[in-house]
Amino acid sequence: MFVDDNSTDGTKEFIIDYCNKNPSSKYIFNKSKQSTLIARYQGIRKSNGKYIIIMDADLQHPPEYVTNIYNTLLKGYDIVIASRYIKGGSTGKRGPGRGIISRGASTLAKTFLKSSRYMTDPVSCFLGFKNNLNLEIDNKWKGYEIGIFLRASNTNAKIKEIPFKFAKREKGKSKVTSSLNFIRIYLIELLHAKKVERRHYALSLANNYRNK
Repeated sequence: MFVDDNSTDGTKEFIIDYCNKNPSSKYIFNKSKQSTLIARYQGIRKSNGKYIIIMDADLQHPPEYVTNIYNTLLKGYDIVIASRYIKGGSTGKRGPGRGIISRGASTLAKTFLKSSRYMTDPVSCFLGFKNNLNLEIDNKWKGYEIGIFLRASNTNAKIKEIPFKFAKREKGKSKVTSSLNFIRIYLIELLHAKKVERRHYALSLANNYRNK
């Protein structure tokens, strides 16, 4: 499943050609730029497989780890997160600035969200999950981190982190850290996720009470 935000560099034409040759592949072409969060959400909603795996297209998420995520999902986990910070994982050769941003974003996620508190890499965007899970996102929101909303919407989910080694970006630059505007967007995103989490914790408590 490809989601393209009105690209002009030939990506759209490549996707069409690829999907014509690979009928199991699909695409969504947006007429204007969406946030990373919404583009991923669109892809998830149009996917019909039993499991969904999300990864970036710049190969910093090495494709060979997809099998590890899938095999771990088969063991009965609801959500599997590829982490840079557990044993066997690595952040790769990133600059100190990028490291500070990543660690800062992780600390904020753990501070704001109970469902992210025990994750080693709560802002990892390399993850897999069951397609039947809740995912509460408003199409009007902007943001980057699908994982925080996935966990906030499924407070009783069985979650597993597995290691992966963050690879060097082959081309382009990060859309997240290329502008200081990402700090404001990320904080707003966390506030939205906090509201979602509170609602689902309340629903979970109510369900547990009814089942007693």
